[in-house]
Amino acid sequence: MPEIRGVAVKDERIAEKSAARAEWRRLYDMIGKLLFDHGLEPSPANFELCHRYLSGRDGELNAMVDRAISKDGALSDAVAAAISTKLEPGLSTDELSRMAQEAQGYLEQMATILTRSGEEARDYGEALAHEAEGLETDGSPALTVQKLVDLTRSMIDKAQVAEEDLRRTEQQMSAMRKDLAAAHHKANSDPLTGLPNRRALDQHLRGAFEKARRADSALALAICDIDHFKLFNDTHGHQIGDEVIKFVGSSLGRVANGDVFVARYGGEEFVMVFERGAAANAMATLDKIRAAIAARELKVTHTGQSLGRLSFSGGLAAINGHDSPGSLLKRADAALYRAKQDGRNRISVAE
Repeated sequence: MPEIRGVAVKDERIAEKSAARAEWRRLYDMIGKLLFDHGLEPSPANFELCHRYLSGRDGELNAMVDRAISKDGALSDAVAAAISTKLEPGLSTDELSRMAQEAQGYLEQMATILTRSGEEARDYGEALAHEAEGLETDGSPALTVQKLVDLTRSMIDKAQVAEEDLRRTEQQMSAMRKDLAAAHHKANSDPLTGLPNRRALDQHLRGAFEKARRADSALALAICDIDHFKLFNDTHGHQIGDEVIKFVGSSLGRVANGDVFVARYGGEEFVMVFERGAAANAMATLDKIRAAIAARELKVTHTGQSLGRLSFSGGLAAINGHDSPGSLLKRADAALYRAKQDGRNRISVAE
């Protein structure tokens, strides 16, 4: 029997790998067609742009590409380069985050060294002050003794100046650490909603998954997708579409706490990770948010124009003994697809 189960699991993995390779091939063909249709050079930058566009995970990029195609009828190399530059100014968020973390580590080491040097200089100054007091009360009129006293006092003054310099340096380094922390936060945040981005989600999910495995505790993951968002976006425009994404992100983000992590996955999709006790109430939490959004009529703030009602669908998966972070996401995504198939505006639980 163990051999039979092992064969079954192996067959499943082979089937999953085969399906994944077929999906890669389809995406590769689509990228090639997009490049050819628009006469784009098959450069690494254009390949990345087309991959991000066809993956549909970056609503800002898709909106910019769609506007360019609508305006000019095609996507030129110059426009593609401009879009890539605008979306990725300078260092990537991964590189920026790595450099920020390394720099912060170096600064903390320097702060420790400088603090220790300051303490040593202060102790040395106190010792010299003690010796100077002894020399002054000795009553010896020798010139060398007076010079020694003067030198000692001079060293005390220098030690005090050094201590002040070190204090100012530590304050500057503290400010730099705050700047680096802000840069790290920016690298892990979605600029539209302010929620953690996909990179932050990947990091958090790996950590949460390992903690759940070690502690044998509950973990659940939900993927939420705004219903009919493309139609809504096309009807009311990208600016209103962005406001809708922010509204849904804010509604989901309100439940974020130590046991609930909420991130923008890309486009109109969000992911929620429920840990420990929150996992047991994940379905109730999600459905409460879904019902509240669906019951609300949206309006344009400055005009009062009605935008109608909005809803989202969700797929929820709880960790099982065979899961990995990737398979948990995949199962939640399959449940989301079923929720869409069943009529939208609902939460479906993975089998």
